Amino acid sequence: MTIFICLKDQKVIFKKKKNSGVNAMHAVLVGPRKVVFVDKLEQNHLKRADGLAALSSEYDLDTNTARPLGIYTNTFCSAGSWLGNGTLVEAGGDKGDLNYRSGIQTVRLYDITVADWVELEGIAPSNRWYPAMLTLPNGNVMILGGSTAATGIDRVDINNPTYTIFPPANGVMVDVPIDILTNALPYNLYPMMHLIPNYEGRTLLFILANQMAIQYDLDNAKTLGTYPNIPGGIRSYPLTGTSIMLPLSPDTYYKPEIMVCGGNKLYEVTSPAEASCGRLDLSVANPAWEMDNFGGTGRVMPDSTFLVDGSILFVNGAGQGFAGYRKGGGANALWVNENPVLFPYLYDPFGKTYKALAASTIPRMYHSVSTLIPDGTVLIAGSNPQGGVTLGVKYPTEYRVEIFYPPYLYSTSPRPNIVSLENIQINTQRVPVKYGQEVTMIVQIAASGATPNLKACIIHHGFITHSQNFSQRYVYLDILNFWSDLTTSNQYILTIKLPPNPTIIAPGPSYMYVFNEDSPPTSGVEVLLQNA
Repeated sequence: MTIFICLKDQKVIFKKKKNSGVNAMHAVLVGPRKVVFVDKLEQNHLKRADGLAALSSEYDLDTNTARPLGIYTNTFCSAGSWLGNGTLVEAGGDKGDLNYRSGIQTVRLYDITVADWVELEGIAPSNRWYPAMLTLPNGNVMILGGSTAATGIDRVDINNPTYTIFPPANGVMVDVPIDILTNALPYNLYPMMHLIPNYEGRTLLFILANQMAIQYDLDNAKTLGTYPNIPGGIRSYPLTGTSIMLPLSPDTYYKPEIMVCGGNKLYEVTSPAEASCGRLDLSVANPAWEMDNFGGTGRVMPDSTFLVDGSILFVNGAGQGFAGYRKGGGANALWVNENPVLFPYLYDPFGKTYKALAASTIPRMYHSVSTLIPDGTVLIAGSNPQGGVTLGVKYPTEYRVEIFYPPYLYSTSPRPNIVSLENIQINTQRVPVKYGQEVTMIVQIAASGATPNLKACIIHHGFITHSQNFSQRYVYLDILNFWSDLTTSNQYILTIKLPPNPTIIAPGPSYMYVFNEDSPPTSGVEVLLQNA
């Protein structure tokens, strides 16, 4: 692990420790101090008990060590999301070999009780390579699109313009056709998908592929309408951009606004990356894209990660080319993604401003990830723009992990500390909470002479791969009551109200945070948000 610190004077400090064990093609936070990485079938140096190369690892943020996990099917270019009951689902992949089985119709479950994978081979009704996934309001997951075989760009003969639901209602997974994945060919892989908040209990989805976007009614399996095409370049794999639903707030009745950034205009190795972002307000009668210049820097394969204060970190990616492997080997290799963008941007979604921060020294190209950690930092890992583990080249298979420290961690103001939630000591277990529930939280804040001005939020950290953070969500929470705890100095009792329904934030594991104005945030407390 490498510590990547962004200081106010823009200096960078690195402390090198252990590595990820497998290349971080996927990353998902599975506990307050545990991250699971998933790679494709290749010869990672981390070995399973049977001596074969591990395809997945559990990374311990306290010991900086990686433990091999038991995946036996090829996970290349699969996807993942959480069930509402707190089980992680990962689906799709590619063909196998002599030692690893095919994963292209496999669904995998990460069992937190044993901290390992269970594989349900062949249960999916069709092959899926490069699908998207999303947690639904009822706690199931939707698996959308992909191709039926590996490819550089999608084609009619291998396109899979359907979705399926897991777990299935009647015990058998069924494919349902959806037109946008045909209309968006050939750039329709890893489509962008977000749950649209509403008060009617409807399962409405925003889906974008290529430059096209629709609103989809999942309850009735029909497209309700189209949004304007996003201007600029193409946004889907291999001209990969990123998307995020901006922070939701009860003050605006959870007004949904989508942001899509980066990509490329041409499937060409010398083509400069797209230097634009678009914001689309879904709540207005005639939505129109509001465009900006992405801070002035083009980026293909960027990652977008919420920070605790509601700002967005854009990191990783390249300034040229498209997602994929280098062509050829040796000194004459042709890198299809070039000019790594080493510095992150911090985006303020309210002021609509970008701030360039101190640069890393590690290129993060194809197969890179980033995810928020509950202590307020961001884990950054991966990069592997070649077909197998390769070291000693310009852009090697990258096992080093970085931890990025946002500017808010360098405030001199006292940092709040959550003591308990609903009388449960934090992070000893997932605290069960329900929609609309008013929960009691005890917070300690060192004396500073000023009355704390606290805000609260709940964040679903998502499942990250290929610049898509499936189901990532940020929601501000109402603090209904706030008073001093007369039994303990510098301690406060808060009553916080959870969002009213699962279209605002889907059920499953999330983290609640409290932050004081101009001070570092608390570490997050893990909750399991459940339907009543």
